[in-house]
Amino acid sequence: MHAGIAWITLDRPEKANAVSSELLSDVIAALDAAEAESDVRAVIFSGAGRNFCAGADLVELLEGGKTAVRRLLDNFREVCRRFESSALPIVGMAHGAVRAGGLELLLCCDAIIAADDATIGDAHTLRELLPGGGSSVRLPRVIGHQRAKWMILSGSAISATQAMDWGIVHAVAPMEALRQCAIRLAGEMSLADRQTIQRAKSLFVAAHALPIAEALENEIATLEAHSDTRVMQDGLARFVGSR
Repeated sequence: MHAGIAWITLDRPEKANAVSSELLSDVIAALDAAEAESDVRAVIFSGAGRNFCAGADLVELLEGGKTAVRRLLDNFREVCRRFESSALPIVGMAHGAVRAGGLELLLCCDAIIAADDATIGDAHTLRELLPGGGSSVRLPRVIGHQRAKWMILSGSAISATQAMDWGIVHAVAPMEALRQCAIRLAGEMSLADRQTIQRAKSLFVAAHALPIAEALENEIATLEAHSDTRVMQDGLARFVGSR
């Protein structure tokens, strides 16, 4: 941990951090541990070695058949759900190759900072695979349907700078400054109380799941419920008293 920031690192560098069912379970356990520490304010999600993540463990999928596909992707979906609903801001820190499941994991983070050497692509179709970790759902919402269809159907990778232009990546930094930039970004996104952050993040999830009228009502109802909390009352009192 660094100044209230926990690190969750994919640690299979010999496999370009390809995610297996076991590795995904480890990510969930690491997030459990971070959330259990009251002094943790944010999480930085990274990959060990030369690349962030090359995608799913293809050996597990090939050898295990349908059962392995379902097991791995259920774990994958749970990681994404936990990232999106966590009371901690999750900052993805990408470098090297980001492919397939690597991209899908980043799309569930609250912000992404990428090294200037990073290349980002969906790449499923290059192996006759289909998205299974959410890129056909989340990617169009980030970059639009036409760009998403091109990335998924072509399997092409784009640079970190282009990914920033398209809205996938929040910022690009030189590799030597990536860690410090990620820490700064995590700090910027974790100023509020955990309860406030979790409710704010829930609004974005609901905005994608609900029709617009219901999402707008949910926004008001969520703030209404939040208004009774000591967190909000104290925050307003501090602001009013400082004027």
